[in-house]
Amino acid sequence: MLKCWQAFIGLALMLGLVVSAGAQPELNLAQASQEIESKLADRSGKPADVRLVIDVSGSMKRNDPANLRQPAVDLLMQLLPEGSKAGVWTFGKWVNMLVPHQVVDEQWRSLGRAKASEINSVGLYTNIGEALEKAAYDLDAPSDEYAKHIILLTDGMVDIAKQPDKNTQEWRRIVDEVLPKLKAAGYTIHTVALSDNADNNLLKKLSLQTDGIASVAHTADDLMKIFLGTFDAAAPAEQVPLAGNQFVIDSSVEEFTALIFRKNPADLTELIGPDQTVYSAASQAADASWHRADNYDLITIKQPLEGEWGLSVDMDDDSRVTVVSNLNLRVKAMANNVYIGHDQLLSLVLQEDGKTITRPEFLELMTITAKIMAGNNEEVLAEFWQNELTDGEPPLDGRYLEDLPTFEKEGVYELTVVVDGKSFVREFKHSFSVRQPFNAEVEKQFSDGELNFILKVESLSSDVRVDKTQIVASITSPSKRKMVKPLDLTKMDTWQTELMPDDEGMYFIDIRIKGSTLDGSPFESYITDVKFKFSSEGGFSEEQEPIVDPAKKEEKEEKETKKAEPEEPAKPTDEEGEAEAQEAESEPQQPVPAWLLYSAIGIGNLLLFVGGYFIVRKLLGSGSSDEDLLEQFSEESVEEATSPKEEPKPVDDEEEPPMEDLDPATADDVVEEPEPIAEQEKEQEPEPVEEPQVEQLEEPAMDMLDEPDDAEDIAEPEAYDAVDDGIDDLDEMALEEPESQDEDEDDDMVAAMLKAQGLDLADDELDDAISNLIDDLDDDEEESK
Repeated sequence: MLKCWQAFIGLALMLGLVVSAGAQPELNLAQASQEIESKLADRSGKPADVRLVIDVSGSMKRNDPANLRQPAVDLLMQLLPEGSKAGVWTFGKWVNMLVPHQVVDEQWRSLGRAKASEINSVGLYTNIGEALEKAAYDLDAPSDEYAKHIILLTDGMVDIAKQPDKNTQEWRRIVDEVLPKLKAAGYTIHTVALSDNADNNLLKKLSLQTDGIASVAHTADDLMKIFLGTFDAAAPAEQVPLAGNQFVIDSSVEEFTALIFRKNPADLTELIGPDQTVYSAASQAADASWHRADNYDLITIKQPLEGEWGLSVDMDDDSRVTVVSNLNLRVKAMANNVYIGHDQLLSLVLQEDGKTITRPEFLELMTITAKIMAGNNEEVLAEFWQNELTDGEPPLDGRYLEDLPTFEKEGVYELTVVVDGKSFVREFKHSFSVRQPFNAEVEKQFSDGELNFILKVESLSSDVRVDKTQIVASITSPSKRKMVKPLDLTKMDTWQTELMPDDEGMYFIDIRIKGSTLDGSPFESYITDVKFKFSSEGGFSEEQEPIVDPAKKEEKEEKETKKAEPEEPAKPTDEEGEAEAQEAESEPQQPVPAWLLYSAIGIGNLLLFVGGYFIVRKLLGSGSSDEDLLEQFSEESVEEATSPKEEPKPVDDEEEPPMEDLDPATADDVVEEPEPIAEQEKEQEPEPVEEPQVEQLEEPAMDMLDEPDDAEDIAEPEAYDAVDDGIDDLDEMALEEPESQDEDEDDDMVAAMLKAQGLDLADDELDDAISNLIDDLDDDEEESK
């Protein structure tokens, strides 16, 4: 009968959730937002300092066979504005400065274009940590004159040796030592993963903790557009709208640069001026420079004519026209990453010769519109929000402010601001991502030659203590069977558990997270309605709902159209008139008071508890052991922690995860990576930072947690209070092997209690739950003695 008591206590604790649900505060991201705001204010208005760090490891032969890194780097060099600073580093086992870090001018661009052709794929390792340190060579004496950005491109994992333990130590060194230093020095790190096998967990940490952009180029063809988007975040340039192959240049423009991506690479691009002068790559105009690449044209016109210009080519939407002018649209720097539930402030001014324009007669001529497009990715953007900022009187200080809408769904958002001044037009674009504090995904991993599906959760906030955070997932299969599983913490700061799908169809996952922040504050967070579709052929694929519902969008447009059209009021029928008259005569019903509703709920729970108590007392009989058991259970503090384990490397569908750069190679394929050239470093590279010694890091402190006695036992999430003990036991029951159960009467009683609480488990699951709950509590009781 003792087990009945214990099962009943677990259910009683579950009843406590009616009162205690929501007692833990949600994760407060105010501190992280304040850090980002401070950083944005610091870099606003400063010229860019862009440092490109390019992976040249041997695996790039497979992931970038056409070596599209060369034209991508070449393009960025041409787009960097004069007066900014830039440098290029390459890395494999060694880190070399390819293009010296200097102020950008025509001489630097010429050198950069020549050196870009030397980017190759001959490295044997992927030394990400040292590459970051060499690029930030002036970390100890940074300059405040520039906004510092690092753009890191890689296709691999941290790989500095053949021994996995050394690679794990280096991973921790990057996260625990290198990243905090870069963040404190004001660096923004943008990462581009050129492979699904890249360490996206590390790259996201580098980017999101410094408010950078984290991108994945699934194919080498995506690289150019992703590099361009990253460049826009690092060194934004003022643009004019390009619509219908036409754009307007005003008298204040001293120079414009048109970047035209051809849909058909073989097409010839022509630029037609307001006086019908035709420019092309073959023309030799004194006021024009033309660079034709494989799939784009970069055209610069100095002292252009005022008026409408045209382009005769079929071009991609990523094409743009940037201008150099003394009449500028200045938008305050905005965050690249926004958490769900937060918003952004749009702040802009118009400047002439560097001074804010406040003249009312000038500002009254302005029409300023802001529009946001949104989608799950850049390819499916739809209109999310639009507003006009110039309604009413112009601001006295010339600064236009607009609160952007609160973002409730994660995805990709693109803000466009257009200023139409009648005699001139300016455009500003900013892309950003809306994210949850935690991210969940299902990935494929090979282990002992077998393909496994792993549910992985990672923290996207720098304010979370991963060693004090526990995660539990509730998984519902297509056949409506539920399973609750805890997730184990790995050495790579992620939580994961293996999924064992038995049915094809849609799986629904709800994730509960409890932990503490860096300052010790407890928090509770949820990831709800995560959907994954499983098929035996394709595995798991995430199902995402569109941010902008097409049906609602059409309905909104129809309503707006109807509002614009005058309608005659409909005449009510006789029956409708009688019904309205009766409804008017009847008195409105008073709503049930809230205090009465909550009192009824509390009394109902109390009666259920008391009734269950007397039923169990009747079954158990009298005895003093009951009170001892209740006292012991209420005071018991279960604090078990999952010991970190090394996270397997994700792999493609068609191959297991090799250390691709260490594979035996043929004489034709592999060229041994050259050692750093001493003369080049002496002439071009600043004083190198001394390479830090890799030390064995200690395991994270687990002061408040006890290690499991048996390595084969399944670890439970850390318990925060007695209310959650019952939940933790129920979380574990779905994982234990079934045992026999002989006492049917007690089972029926517990089953009825479970069903009353909405946990209508199957018979075999109920047997497992009862048996394991009893065993666990008995073990705890013996240990306490």
